[in-house]
Amino acid sequence: MKIPLRVSTRKLTLSKSAQDSIKSKAKKLEQFYDKIIACRVVVEKPHRHKNHGVLFHVSIDISLPGTELAVKRESNEDLYVAIRDAFDVARRQLLNHSRKRKDKVNKSMLDKLHEPELENFELGEEERYGYTAYELDYA
Repeated sequence: MKIPLRVSTRKLTLSKSAQDSIKSKAKKLEQFYDKIIACRVVVEKPHRHKNHGVLFHVSIDISLPGTELAVKRESNEDLYVAIRDAFDVARRQLLNHSRKRKDKVNKSMLDKLHEPELENFELGEEERYGYTAYELDYA
């Protein structure tokens, strides 16, 4: 990453192990797409819901050349599971982005290839009747 990882929190303080988990998972994202410019992670703990308990939300924004990928609000009661799920979604998005870019490059390369031009030639007696020289060699 060209710009260092930014981790923000809302309404909670991350433990050292949670910070290390986020840093290691962000570092692993570079294995799937090496042109990441920046990565921002937001971990928040919204107010306590009476039926679900405490849910942790993890959002990830990844800046790439020409575009930006976003993982919005992967929620779970376990902070580490929410982090894991968010980075799994980010990994899948990076792989899809990388695959689309490769397909686009391969397609543009195919468009640039030209068919070889045929030289001027005259048809022989056999070729006038629908036979080619290749077929006549084995006939």
